[in-house]
Amino acid sequence: MTRNDPNRAAEAAALQDVVDFAAPAGTTRREFIEAFTAMGGAAAAAMALGPSKASAADIPATNASVSMPEFEIKDYSDIPQRSHVYPASSEAEAIVQSSKTMDTLFSAIWPDQWSGPEAPEFADEMARCKAAGFKVLAICPSADSLDASIRGVAGALIFYLNKIAERPDLYKIVRNASDIDAAIQEDKLGIYFTHQGTALFENDVDMVGLWRQLGYGYCLLAYNQRNSVGDGCFETANGGLTAYGKQLIDAYNRHGMLVDVSHTGEQTSLDAIERSSQPVISSHSGALAIADYQRSISDAVIKAVAESGGVCSLNLVGAFLDKSNPDILTTDAVFRHIDYMAELVGIDYVGFGSDYIPNINFTASLIQTPMGAAVFPDGGYSAEMGAKGVPTPAPYQIAAALVDKMLEHGYSDEDCGKFLGGNMYRVIGEVWR
Repeated sequence: MTRNDPNRAAEAAALQDVVDFAAPAGTTRREFIEAFTAMGGAAAAAMALGPSKASAADIPATNASVSMPEFEIKDYSDIPQRSHVYPASSEAEAIVQSSKTMDTLFSAIWPDQWSGPEAPEFADEMARCKAAGFKVLAICPSADSLDASIRGVAGALIFYLNKIAERPDLYKIVRNASDIDAAIQEDKLGIYFTHQGTALFENDVDMVGLWRQLGYGYCLLAYNQRNSVGDGCFETANGGLTAYGKQLIDAYNRHGMLVDVSHTGEQTSLDAIERSSQPVISSHSGALAIADYQRSISDAVIKAVAESGGVCSLNLVGAFLDKSNPDILTTDAVFRHIDYMAELVGIDYVGFGSDYIPNINFTASLIQTPMGAAVFPDGGYSAEMGAKGVPTPAPYQIAAALVDKMLEHGYSDEDCGKFLGGNMYRVIGEVWR
């Protein structure tokens, strides 16, 4: 199977015109943004920086100008990680069931991270999560690294809204803590949405309220590279939050959208946390001190998130948490990150965000291409991860086994419940409204 999107090449070709474009005298901010959008689609919208003209440092780097390549999509459905069994005690399973267990990133970009546009495995994946004890999933329909046009983001969201509408007896959109309580009471799986990046706002802070009402609980600030908000985690310049970024944080706070600093550069993250008047999260990142990789977060960011009252949730991507790039991620490897963060700031600020992808074939194949290298410029490490099928346990596959590991090392039942979702529930209660 191959994948090639001519629209991305057209958007990339429009970038040079967009970079040099300036608003005519007397043009309103909205007219300015609409002019950008008309000139270059999603890529152009990402260039609109608000009321002031862009500086060179504000111009998105790297993946903003990379078109989707043609590439072979290989089958990684039978990698060892997918069939691995993590033994767990009945005690641990009971704790997962009795806790407000949440996954702060179930990565399911539509249609690329399912086996097809109809996502025939959707019902089974949701059922497995619920059977394991998960009460809430943050589903990610879209990301800046793929189709971040309004049409693309809206189309992905519509797919999930239709899935939920088909089975209102099984699923409930949750927009606040009361909705979560109701979903649990009604024995339904709570679902909210997230976008990995900020392109869906088209650099208009008024758009934050729209997506919030549509069920988006957080949107991370930058996806690896620089954008109009600030630097991503792969930008060596480590620049800070832009003027537009400050306006966006204020809009997040106004509308009850959680500020998320995963995939974001250290200085932009610290600036965003300082700017926010509400708790900030890192939805799916490991500890840099344990796994020295750009996608991990530093002690400074972990401490700042905790001081804000937020949560640092751990992903389960094997190569991100364990630099040996394992075929199977061990509970010991995950626990090292849990324990390190808990020792650094306390268990009240640590959470669970798997970054699990239901069908990994597209993502594992793409990350081995030049576009993958542009989005993850790590000298080929992520390509090696892709060649292994990006080993990542499913949340339902490993949650109880992680609880056993925590209990084994002296953590209490209450501590485990906080990690599984209690901490995130606390933050949701403070921010979502």
